[in-house]
Amino acid sequence: GKTVQLKGFSSPGFQLYGDFVNLASLKWQRDDWGKTVFRAAEYTADGGYIVYPSGKKKEKEAVVAAKELGIYVIIVWHFLKDGNPNQHLEKAKDFFLEMSSLYGNTPNVIYVIANEPNGVENWKRVILPYAEEEISVIRKNVPDNIIIVGTGTWSQDVNVAADVQQKDANVMYALHFYAGTHGQSLRDLANYALSLGAPIFETEWGTSDASGNGGVFLVQSRDWQNYLDSKNISWENWNLSVLQESSSALKPGASLTGGWPLTDLTASGTFERENIRGNKDSTKDAPVTPAQDYPAQEKGISVQYKAGDGGVNSNQIRPQLHKKNYGNATEDLKDVTARYWYYAKNKGQNYVCVYAQIGCGNQIHKFVTLHLPLQGADTYLELGFLTGTLSPGASTGNIQLRLHNVVWSYYAQSGDYSFFQSNTFLKTKKIT
Repeated sequence: GKTVQLKGFSSPGFQLYGDFVNLASLKWQRDDWGKTVFRAAEYTADGGYIVYPSGKKKEKEAVVAAKELGIYVIIVWHFLKDGNPNQHLEKAKDFFLEMSSLYGNTPNVIYVIANEPNGVENWKRVILPYAEEEISVIRKNVPDNIIIVGTGTWSQDVNVAADVQQKDANVMYALHFYAGTHGQSLRDLANYALSLGAPIFETEWGTSDASGNGGVFLVQSRDWQNYLDSKNISWENWNLSVLQESSSALKPGASLTGGWPLTDLTASGTFERENIRGNKDSTKDAPVTPAQDYPAQEKGISVQYKAGDGGVNSNQIRPQLHKKNYGNATEDLKDVTARYWYYAKNKGQNYVCVYAQIGCGNQIHKFVTLHLPLQGADTYLELGFLTGTLSPGASTGNIQLRLHNVVWSYYAQSGDYSFFQSNTFLKTKKIT
């Protein structure tokens, strides 16, 4: 009887990037991202089930993995270009008969019987009769699990479905949006459906425009996230893959089995990871400090820091630091980084190595903008090294840096996570 809001990612078609659907990948998403549901998209066209039905083995693999991990899984009959759900009515019935027979006693399985009906927007004459046939097939084996029906106009017409709802109390209605295309007018349709008691599940949405590209539209995405949270609407983000579109969560080269560092995530993937992790209480965004996601140095490596410029307000940030090995083993500098956290306030950043005992040419760096700012930072500078080792007790020696933004405007450093005023080197855990 408790209100539950599920949050997770969708696979693309298994025929495209099905290798990302495996136990290790789903476990990483559950443990690192905090997701509670996975959407397994069984494409019908484009080399999917209609011509390659044996591809459903990935669907089964996803269900088995989700059951082991204790998360929900959504089995999706994912037609798009097909348009009319009745085009493959009998094949859909065969598919759902098999799936419901296999998983009739598996309570964490949810069924989407129609992904995005389009081109045939008549709910009562086209979509609803299809839904009734598929629901009857599933209910022979699955009396209580949630079944989700796609709505007209690529699952946007939830208002039309709300006017003529299924009598089955465990049927919900799919709402889809892409933040760069759909806004308040679609939320108004959702509000109308909710006012009539129609239960909505946001089974596919993206940070891009409706093509899957463009953007990413983070401001509009945040508007939608706030709306979904305020209504306790569960959602699935499109998509977990390296597909070359801006709505994808992963960059090319990302591991198939999880373990993804932030550098493997796209802007969209970073936003959604932070959104899932940061909204354990879905009614508010709880600010966290960098140290909660990026703990202080491990393996005995520590940072000592002093402010190269005693002033708090300046058009430059001048940190000085060195890294020292307090452990008992020699460490490879290629595995050592230092992150300096501060507020850049959406201005482009420049980096200058003023002096480094270890050599300025031996350094690599990057600026990373956080899509969900933390307490004390919206950006960090990550400093790394190309070669060298640190034996026990050894230090990199003094490294003097200078940061400034492209317009040379002032920083107010007093609120920056990594900054504190000191004219002597002090050990710090705020450079992570």
